[in-house]
Order: sequence, then C-alpha cells, then structure tokens
Amino acid sequence: MSTSVARIARAAEAAGPHVVGVRHHSPACARLVRETIRRVRPRHVLIEGPCDFNPRLDELRLDHQLPIAVFSYLHSDAFRHAAWAPFCEYSPEWIALETAREVDAEARFCDLPSWHECFRDLRNRYADRRGDDHRRHAESYVDQLCARFSVDDSDSLWDHLFEQPMPTDELGRRLATYFEHLRDHRPPAETDEPRERFMAQAVAWAVADAAPESVVVVCGGYHAPVLARAWREHEPDSDFPSVEPPPGADCHSYLVPYSYKRLDAFAGYQSGMPSPAFYEELWRTGPEVAGSRAVEWVVGRLRAKKQRLSTADLIAADAMTRGLARLRGRTQPCRVDVLDGLAGALLKDGLDAPMPWARRGALMPHTHPLLVEMVKALSGDRRGRLDPRTPQPPLLVNVQQILDELDLSPGERVGAERRVELDLLDPFDRRRSRALHRLAILRIPGFDRLTGPEQAGDVVLHETWRLRRVLHAEVAVIEASSWGPTLAAACAGRLENRLAEAESLGEQADLLTASVFAGLDALAERCLEVVSRCIDREPAFGELGRATRRFFDLWRHDGVFADLRRAALPSLQDVLDRCVDRGLWLLEGLHGGAAPADPLDLEALATLRDVVSKRSTTRSQNAPAVFSRRALDPEAPPAIRGGCLGALWSLQDGSPTPAWSTPSGEPPERLALRGLRTVRRDLLGEFLAGLFALAREASLRSEPLLEALDATLAELEDETFLVALPALRLAFSYFPPLEREVLARFVSARHGDPSAAGVRDLLRVSTSPVDFAAGSRLDARVAEVAQRYGLSDSLDDPAPDASEPGGPGDPETLP
Repeated sequence: MSTSVARIARAAEAAGPHVVGVRHHSPACARLVRETIRRVRPRHVLIEGPCDFNPRLDELRLDHQLPIAVFSYLHSDAFRHAAWAPFCEYSPEWIALETAREVDAEARFCDLPSWHECFRDLRNRYADRRGDDHRRHAESYVDQLCARFSVDDSDSLWDHLFEQPMPTDELGRRLATYFEHLRDHRPPAETDEPRERFMAQAVAWAVADAAPESVVVVCGGYHAPVLARAWREHEPDSDFPSVEPPPGADCHSYLVPYSYKRLDAFAGYQSGMPSPAFYEELWRTGPEVAGSRAVEWVVGRLRAKKQRLSTADLIAADAMTRGLARLRGRTQPCRVDVLDGLAGALLKDGLDAPMPWARRGALMPHTHPLLVEMVKALSGDRRGRLDPRTPQPPLLVNVQQILDELDLSPGERVGAERRVELDLLDPFDRRRSRALHRLAILRIPGFDRLTGPEQAGDVVLHETWRLRRVLHAEVAVIEASSWGPTLAAACAGRLENRLAEAESLGEQADLLTASVFAGLDALAERCLEVVSRCIDREPAFGELGRATRRFFDLWRHDGVFADLRRAALPSLQDVLDRCVDRGLWLLEGLHGGAAPADPLDLEALATLRDVVSKRSTTRSQNAPAVFSRRALDPEAPPAIRGGCLGALWSLQDGSPTPAWSTPSGEPPERLALRGLRTVRRDLLGEFLAGLFALAREASLRSEPLLEALDATLAELEDETFLVALPALRLAFSYFPPLEREVLARFVSARHGDPSAAGVRDLLRVSTSPVDFAAGSRLDARVAEVAQRYGLSDSLDDPAPDASEPGGPGDPETLP
C-alpha cells in the first residue's frame, strides 16, 4: 500500500504544481520547503495563511524578532471572532516567505482570512479541528504507527520518522506517504471544505499564470493530497481569489509579538511542537548538536535552582541519552531521548504523575518539580519583538497617550512596579481610576487593583492600584483592539458583548457596576434598559436580591456617581419598583417547612426591606401584608418566617408610622415570641437566623425575647440541640463581637455569674464545637450504658474521699 501511495504522490507532483505538505512549526518540514523552493525556483509560492494580509506582506519583511503572529479579528452584528497565525524561526510558512524572496518568487497567502466563519471557535488558525470521522481515522492510523515503532505518542512518532537526518528526497517521500494515509481520500470536514475550495482556486490561478512546475504550494499535510488534485476542477479567475468581509463588519489584521510559551504543545497549543527552544536549536545546528545542547540547558537551569548536579551527572545524562537513541534505532538523539536520558540520570524519587512527554497536552497536576524544570528548559522563554516601523492599531496609541497624560505608566524597565493611591472624590484621581478600570476590564496585564470599593454604595472612597511593566501587555492591548479603536470604545464593546451573553440578573448587575466604575454612563443606561426587560424573568429570589442591592446602592448614592445617578434616575426608579414587585412575588412562592436557611435568600429579604423602607410608593405598601402572611405561614421555610418577622420588626422600629404596622396590628415583638414558641425545636436555628439577619438590633434590645430564647435553648434535648447546632451558629454569627458580648453578659447575669470572668468564659471557649459535640455524644452513650446495667446512680454519687472510713486510704480496707 505504501508503494502505491508514493507513486500517486510522485505522479501528482509530476503532472502539476509542487505541493509540499507540512506540519506547522516542524524543522524537518521547513528544511524540505527551503530545499524545494531553491531547487524549483518557482514563479509563485502559495502559502497556507490569511489571504487578506497579502497587500501587507512587506510588514513581515521588517526587522522583527520572532516569534510573531498575524492577529485578525472581525466584529459584526452576527458574530465576532479573533484568531492568530503564528510564525517562528523554523515555521515552514515563514521559511517559504524568506526563501521565495531569496529566489525572486512571488509569495502569497492562499487560505481564507482568519476572521472567516470557518475558523469560528478557533483561537489559532493552525490548530487542528477535524470531524469525528476524520479524527477517529487519524488517531487509529497514528496509533498503529506508534505501536509498530514502539513510541508513546504522535510527537515521538514524528521525531522518529521525520526529524532524524535523511536526504531531502527521502523526507519528501515519507511525508507524502504519511499525509496520504492520514487523509485516506476522505472528503473534507464541514469547516475545511470552504478552505480547500478557496486554496484550490488559488492554485488554479497560479498554474494559469505560470507553468505548473513553476508553482510551489506550502500547506498543512492534511490538505496536501487534496490540493495536488483538486486544482484541476476549478476554472482560474483573472485575479487572485479574495474574500470580502460581511456587510457592516469591522475587520482588521495586525502583527503582534508572540512567545514560545504560547507555541508550546505543553501549554495546550494543538498544532504546536512541544519544546520549541529544542526545535529552534535543531533547526539551527542540526540533530548532531541539539541533543547535547539540550542536556546542557537542563543542567544549567537546575543548577540555577540550587540543585546539586555534578559533572558526573552531566556525563551520565549525555551517555544515557545517546544510548537510548541507539537502542531505539535512531542515528541521533531526538527530544524524547534527551528527556528520558535526563530523567533516568537525575531523578531519584518516585512519581505521582506520568512523564509529561509520554502524552500530548498540558502538564498534569502533581508532575515532579524536576520534570517541570526539564520541560521548561526545552520550551524556552523567547518572546517576539516587532520592528518599530510596524503599523500598530489606534488603540495601542490611545492607551499610551492616556497613560502618559494621567501619569499611570509603570516605567520603562520590564518588571518595574509602582503603587498608585487614588482619592475618588478628587476629579483628576477619578479620571485615573476610570482609565485603570477600563484597562482591567480589557484584561490588560500589569494593572491590578489592590483595595477599593466593590459597590457603588461602599463607604470606602479610596483605591490602591499596583502598576507593573509586563512584557505581554502590549500584545494584550493589540488583541483588545478588536473591541474598539479607543480605550473607552474598546471597554464599552467588551462590556456590551458580555451584556449580550449574560444569563442572569446578577451578571447584568455586575456589568452595570463595572460600567459605573469605568465611567461609561451611556453603557450603564443601556444595562438598565436590558435589566428592566429581564427582571420579570428572574426565577431565583436570592439572585434577584443580589442584583437589587446593586441598583439600590447606585440609586441612593449622591457622591462619586452623582452625575450618572441624576442622568439615570428615572430608569433606576423604574428598575427598583420592578424589583420590589418581582421580589414580593417570588417571596410568596418560597415553600418548604423544613428547608435549611439560605444566607442569599436572607440577604435578598433584607434588601427588599431596605428598598421599601426608603422608597414609599404604591407598590411598596404591599410589603407589610406579604411579610405578615409569610411570617405566619407554616409552609414557609423557617428562615423566611423569621426573616419576615424581622423585616416587620425592623421597619416598625426604624419608622413607627401606620404604613409599616402589621396588618393585624399585633406588635412584631409579640409575633416573634409566638414564633419562638411554635417553631419546631430542630428548626429553631433556621428561624433565628432569619430573625437575627433582619432584626438583629431590635432582638438584642428585647429582654422578653432573650429570656424566652435562653429558656428554650436550656430545654432542648441533647440530640435536638446537636441537630440544630449548625443553624444556631449561623444565626448568632449575625451579631458582631461587641453585640455578642452584650448577649454573653445577659446570659451570664441570668445564670448567676455577672462577673467579667464569666462573660469571658462564654466568649472564649477553648474547645472546638466538633469536640464539644463528640464529647456530648460520648456522655450520652456512657449514661445509656450505665442505666442499662443499673449503674446510673453511682455515676451521680461523688467519689469517696481518700481519708474517710472505707475510702481508698483507710487502713482497715487494706489487706
């Protein structure tokens, strides 16, 4: 079968253009591309890459330091997408561009733009994405080869078959056979069909413009067998094929610095070659030298980490590496030989995870630290750098201007750091705060807020930011340019996108808060419009309460955000009224007579209480009736019953007007006492959690309630107390330390020990609740056993004194 496949490949090459199938970022494929172009000296070199960048290929010829990438994005009403096309020193596509210029050939990218919808959900245009049938066949074929050559995974197989020294002709034949079997004449996947059709059209155009033998095509090996034949099925156009973006879409492409970390398969890059620094050395010096250099890197890195490695260790690692290569039938050590040799010579401990290079993908948890450092040494830390003449997006220029104008630049040196203190009442500092919040929303690294208000209603009006000079901050700004040309526009675009994807009222409220801190008033009003349409669809009482708190804080805040409050006041009032209606309706629907206390529901109930107490409207007048019904409803969760009682009590306590009296006219304190007497004893903690969450201060001032509570707790059986204990702890956690001291003083005085020492004993219990509960269970079990055997009376009698007659010390009792 392999002989016939090779004949097919040679026949296709002889009858048409030279199609070179490659693996992206493979030094062997780069070598084959370079030798093929130099030998053929073609007129056209077509390269798999974004065709929309063809008019700007001169930008790739500037004095860049690789790796770099073409970053492309499209933003339309239908969808938005961004993707990268990365290049490093040994990428076959990059070598094709350089060698084409060397032989005066005309180079073009011949694939669809990275913003095309066929790349949707792909962050890297060279990442593998095949249909299930294609993936299953490819995995089966690769697994068979791995078993035949006794290697662990596809990366080791690739090194064994292709990255070893061999003549270029043999390498070409091997690759043609491999890729033909990998594709196996299968039709393209749905996402690949438009790409292969477009590339075939480009090949047909190049063949029509020059003789077939004057065209070299460099593409992914998966596409190569198809393109070698499919170009004949297309009528060439007079112009090179191109693609127009959708009407009204905003799409652009820019060069961005890249890094070996993002190229590394160990970091999750699907089409990446693992250990890019190793393959760079392989490309530069060849396999004869790369293995020894890699051993030196690892040993040097480990010594820098204070690991004791002797010259003997280095010699042992090098000898084991070369021995493993010979044992595995290789003329020169490849990457896995180097890593296995190092691990065998240096690793002294057992492993909690398999060798990272025994499988493809990111490092697993619990990987041995020594192996992690070995992988890092071969991955390298190279970062790209763009030539200063490279065109940059307007967002990058705008951000730099803003940082200079507001004195927010971290510094010129990489790693430089400074802290900035902002007073939000100062207009200039408020501008700086908004700029920093916008950078944080765009996820630009190096701008971290350490302290500051979390909500619009927080009393803290100071912020502390840490500014750091980070290498990849510029890359992040360029990538964020897909959201807009200025910092304000990009931030608004990103928040608009998140607003469209938000699935809950709480998420929408968070976005409103973010837009407020970023000073995006128009977007904040847009958030309120979306919120007002979604309130009636919110199914969760707790989530509604969390969102309502955000709106309420903004509505009553008249300081830093006063301008926005005035502009959006009608919308805010309408949103709050809708939240009250929806909240009361959801509150009526909470059922479950034995449901545990939910702190989120209690916070929502407190928020509802606060809103109706501050906004006296027709809608809020319904709240006391709803609270009363729920407080007396035996089907309501006990925490909700207690919370509604607390809401009524706190409303009357804070504003003793007829509007806030209970519908029955009965004082809330009396209702609370009745509830305390009637609630199931094992649910006492849930009831109190609701009561204290809403009426903590009123409860603390009510001696009748505290006396009744103390008596009720004293009457609880041990088993019932243990069941109620977690909820009781939650209930009393609503009291701050000073109020807990008031409670302790009351209990201590009631039980006859009003001293300060007695209060301290109640507040500072050395035994943990778990140990106390375990001790109580042990006491109960001992008492049960004693009663079973008639020993219960003796447990209650005091031990006899040693000096008493008949005691242990009485001489008469001694033998």
